[in-house]
Amino acid sequence: MTKEELLQYQALDKILETAALTPLFQPIVSLKKNKIYGFEALIRGPSDSALHSPVNLFDAASRHGRLAELDLMCREVAIKQFSQLNLQQKLFINTIPAALFQEDYQHGLTLSFLEKAGIPAEQVVIELTEQYPIDDYNLMRDATDHYRDMGFSIALDDLGAGYSGLRTWSELKPDFVKVDRHFMQNIHDDAQKRQFVQSMLDIADGIDCQVIGEGVEIREEYIASQEMNIDFVQGYYFARPTQYPKSTISPDLLSKRQTKSVFRQLQPRSNTIVSSLLTTVVPIKSQDSVNTVGDRFQHSTDLIALPVVNNDNHAVGMIWRDEFMTLYASRYGRDLHGRKPIQMFMDDSPVIADVQLPLKSLSQLITSQDEHQQHSMFIITDKGHYRGIGSLMDLLRQITDLQLTNARHANPLTGLPGNVPITEQIKEAIKHNLDIVVCYFDLDNFKPYNDIYGFGKGDKVINETAQILCKHANTEIDFVGHVGGDDFIALFASSDWQSRCSKILQDFTALHPSLYSEQHIDARGITATDRHGNAMFYQLLSLSIGAVKLHDFDNINDEVDLAEVATKAKSAAKKKAGNYLFQLSP
Repeated sequence: MTKEELLQYQALDKILETAALTPLFQPIVSLKKNKIYGFEALIRGPSDSALHSPVNLFDAASRHGRLAELDLMCREVAIKQFSQLNLQQKLFINTIPAALFQEDYQHGLTLSFLEKAGIPAEQVVIELTEQYPIDDYNLMRDATDHYRDMGFSIALDDLGAGYSGLRTWSELKPDFVKVDRHFMQNIHDDAQKRQFVQSMLDIADGIDCQVIGEGVEIREEYIASQEMNIDFVQGYYFARPTQYPKSTISPDLLSKRQTKSVFRQLQPRSNTIVSSLLTTVVPIKSQDSVNTVGDRFQHSTDLIALPVVNNDNHAVGMIWRDEFMTLYASRYGRDLHGRKPIQMFMDDSPVIADVQLPLKSLSQLITSQDEHQQHSMFIITDKGHYRGIGSLMDLLRQITDLQLTNARHANPLTGLPGNVPITEQIKEAIKHNLDIVVCYFDLDNFKPYNDIYGFGKGDKVINETAQILCKHANTEIDFVGHVGGDDFIALFASSDWQSRCSKILQDFTALHPSLYSEQHIDARGITATDRHGNAMFYQLLSLSIGAVKLHDFDNINDEVDLAEVATKAKSAAKKKAGNYLFQLSP
């Protein structure tokens, strides 16, 4: 042991001997109720020690074989302090899965700590921090089931930053997942991060799991989290970790959660969700005998698998025909195992998907598994209750059909949704009386530009415009479509739609140097012939926006009515020279 390692060990030994640990608490805020839902307990070592940082502290404990001891001591001091603060919200306690399997780990002490503190287990969430890879998922499932049996909830920390991510989520089925702070940072200004988090939200929604966004530090990130309907958030925007936290959040930090419907919340078309893959198969009970299952397979030669349910009709596993028959048809298989309950031989971690889960999310769930775990069938449930099974081939076929359909109705130049999906979205918006603003975008002076610079340059203008519109729309709640030619349409559910339109106009103007020669830039326009063959001077390309707020008009009953008022708004905008946004009033 080097001198440095010796000093580190001595410092660690002193900390553990004197319990020189300080628990800090950071609030976890419910965005649905605008109040604190719970507190995460965070541990610090002595301020004058190199082990003040929790990273250094736990690394030292791991190197010196005292991880289990430190983990339990952290729990004890956090629970004791939380009780003294008399906080009534949930307490989130971190634990490293590797510590649970140390030989010196004393199981059962957590309940003892809670009993002394007068805190019920139901108030505590065990938060698994994936600091090290999880090697044995069976042991981890046993550990988490053990905690659940005692009344604890389970959370998975730092989703997206750990070693196995989605597989850990699928295997352990936690009550909460915490999205790593990397994906929450600047989420308001990063479409890719929003897409990632939205995928997590879609999966969580289908498996009855709640999402916590970590690292929310500025108001824009908070507002974006609210618009995306994330369940909970935590971060410096609300409060830094402190030894004596406040039990309420300042109202100034909060804003009323949007209750309006947005496009991604509309009832999805039936062919885009798991219910479209449903095949009815009578399940077997977990207590049914191996012989009973053998008879089912022998009488139904087309059965690839049999789902297993408990007495409450909750799916608990799957029996795969090939694996089962290998056992059952062996020399002594029937004699040895025939009367045993089938739950002893089932696959207890098949893919389970809710009927409302989007097909894209199901595909991501399946492909996140290790190859040796992937099977051709999965179980379909409805709010936890067994409904039937689905086929991987049907899923692939359905996704392929959807991709072909989307491609068929997309504009061939920009790839944006064309007239068919635009019409569908408008119909849905009117049907559900959504509080949205419809914006019609039209390029000014595009024809003479096309005549002078050619179709190649003209196509570039169209594509650049499409990219600008998508950049400044919130892709989670807004919709952008390409009507055709130089006309676009956007359906804004974002409350800051005017600001978004202003940025669109600014970015469009910034395109001029890349579109025109210096001569035309200096002249602020070009000379081209009009439709009668006469030479005319045309100003540089600009963008006109006609805006219509649906709730301002009582006479919009269908897409024809909307098209009429939107055309009026666009015509009024085009009467103004240069970039212009015009909102039509009733």
